Amino acid sequence: MTLAILTPSYAPDFDSFSALHRSVLEFTDPAVLHYVVVPDEDVPLFATLRSSRMVLVGYRALLPRTFVSTAWFAHAVARIPRVPRGARFIAVNTRRPWPPLRGWLLQQIVKLSMAMRAECDTVLVIDSDAQLIRPVAEATFSSGAAVRFYRKPAAITAEMTGHVEWHAAARRMLGVAPDGPPPYADPIGSLISWDPDVVRLCTARLAGVSGRAWETAVSREWEFSEYVLYGEYLAEFGTERQLSFVADRTLCHSHWDPRPLDLERAAEFVESIHPDDIAVHVQSNSHTPPEVLRFIRSAVQ
Repeated sequence: MTLAILTPSYAPDFDSFSALHRSVLEFTDPAVLHYVVVPDEDVPLFATLRSSRMVLVGYRALLPRTFVSTAWFAHAVARIPRVPRGARFIAVNTRRPWPPLRGWLLQQIVKLSMAMRAECDTVLVIDSDAQLIRPVAEATFSSGAAVRFYRKPAAITAEMTGHVEWHAAARRMLGVAPDGPPPYADPIGSLISWDPDVVRLCTARLAGVSGRAWETAVSREWEFSEYVLYGEYLAEFGTERQLSFVADRTLCHSHWDPRPLDLERAAEFVESIHPDDIAVHVQSNSHTPPEVLRFIRSAVQ
């Protein structure tokens, strides 16, 4: 059995990714590779890390030829005050030009694509703004018969409208009947293990249901979550063996609140880390100040 780490990232997260990669080098076996997938224009920056255990892959290598970059447009729009982030389209699928692809959606497509290509039995998907704090053993995420499937029961409530939409979209894309009203199980986290074989089966199902390449099927969506898609596929089509290792904790202590942490709240965050957690995560969109992030990183070392 083999384990690999997968992290999508981009230039604004370079510092946090660098800290994550250092933690991967410290807390994983020397045979574990860290795949990082970034926009092509960010490849030179990430290449400066010069790590023998990092496999750097640009988007272009993972996308169909029909996906054409419009990064120049996204960069231009980003300079316009008060333009919503959702208007920063980063690519167009020439087979289905509308809707154009936002960076968030394109990142999910390349994440799925890289997970299928990684040469390993277990892919541990870790967000760029996370950091390992304890040794990682493959046995934590693979029983030998199945890869650990994180699924927290009844955690998606009706008030979580985005998650509810992702849930409905995943089931529609997989060709299964809609669920009843929430709550639904939540498979989303900042540290999630995937079985590459299951990802391949899931994307093949997308292609079969849509009659198009799976990347095109995903590119048509406005609301989509790769984690929910994987979770709903396993819940509906997983074999007894594939469903034999289900867990309701991610093993990553996360700060998802969009409000930034200050030093006092950061100390409380560190104090509340569970003994079994192997990683911490402070969402980059919280805009937590760099000095507070440095405090957290030093406190967990």
